[in-house]
Amino acid sequence: MIIIKKISVSLLLILVVFSFSGCSIRKADKKAAPEIKKTEAQAIDSDGDGLTDVEEKQLGTDINKADTDGDGLSDYDEVRKWGTDPNKADTDGDGYKDGEEVAAGYDPNNVGGQLDSDRDGLKDPEEIKLGTDRYKFDTDGDGLSDKEEVDMGRDPLTAGK
Repeated sequence: MIIIKKISVSLLLILVVFSFSGCSIRKADKKAAPEIKKTEAQAIDSDGDGLTDVEEKQLGTDINKADTDGDGLSDYDEVRKWGTDPNKADTDGDGYKDGEEVAAGYDPNNVGGQLDSDRDGLKDPEEIKLGTDRYKFDTDGDGLSDKEEVDMGRDPLTAGK
């Protein structure tokens, strides 16, 4: 009995101390659970290109320019999408800026290399010339790839023709 009374008195003292210190014991509110956030320094993206200032400093790019090398591709796209050098306007050294190559359907990492963005068998420059969507396997939605239609002498822009 004496032990139980000592424990009860100890618990009572703990509760009194908590109440005077402003602390309270209550059930945790699931909605009020704190979010784990990046530190402020990790989350800052001064130029709005999608790379944080910390990442840009690691890459040696300008935190105040979305396109450090001025080639027409954002630093983010160069790093995350194309795998090109965000500090070098012409990654493959062929005389064309990376952005110009991508816009014309060429691989900015491969001299003379042509992209086939939709993997339909037609290289992007051909799709640009034909007016087909280089990001759509089947531009007219008829079930045949653009390449199949061109090979069959059909119009890849119009279903059934």
